[in-house]
Amino acid sequence: MKPWVIVPAAAGVALLAVGVVAAQKGGFLKADEALPAPPLDPGVLPQHTRAGQTKATYCQLISAYRVDLAVAESKVTEAQRRMDQIENEARGVCNVYAETPEHQYHCNGFPVCSWNEWYTVSGTTTDQEAKTLCMSYARGDASALPLRKHSPWADDENLEIAHINDEIETAWHQVQDLRQRYLAAKRGLKEAKAKVADLVKKIKDLQAQGVECGLA
Repeated sequence: MKPWVIVPAAAGVALLAVGVVAAQKGGFLKADEALPAPPLDPGVLPQHTRAGQTKATYCQLISAYRVDLAVAESKVTEAQRRMDQIENEARGVCNVYAETPEHQYHCNGFPVCSWNEWYTVSGTTTDQEAKTLCMSYARGDASALPLRKHSPWADDENLEIAHINDEIETAWHQVQDLRQRYLAAKRGLKEAKAKVADLVKKIKDLQAQGVECGLA
């Protein structure tokens, strides 16, 4: 079936197939004739209309807006997907950034431990406050993220602490990149949502004045 468009005209309402434009007084325009100015200025015609065409039928116009709307909505979905993906990646990186060494005490100087005692790094824990700040920074909410650095409790820990500090520094640099990617995706999401809102308004404005395209 052919889609139809209802267009208000000076002499009444005409029901027209796609490609047939608004009715003039006393009859119909031919399919290849240009449409008079629409009742509501739709702004710049979408790129989907034919090249060099200065006017389009109302049905072509609203259909083009719907094509643009679908594209804008897909951009909203894609931007949100990227933001979620980056945030998931940031969780792992921020776990490393928030590493805190656990120190284990050793004594082999009975009866006086101070004669022979030392510390070793037995593992790491996650500093939740540091992790929360890291995630906030990656999302662009926090303005700064300090580079964390731990000190050994004894010379025996030098290698282990240096390794942990290297991991933290690497994670810190990774978070800088994640932050830029997240903010770029966030800007894309904002722009796409604004485009969706604009196109929805244009479509509703035309529909409010009787422009409807569908199957007869």
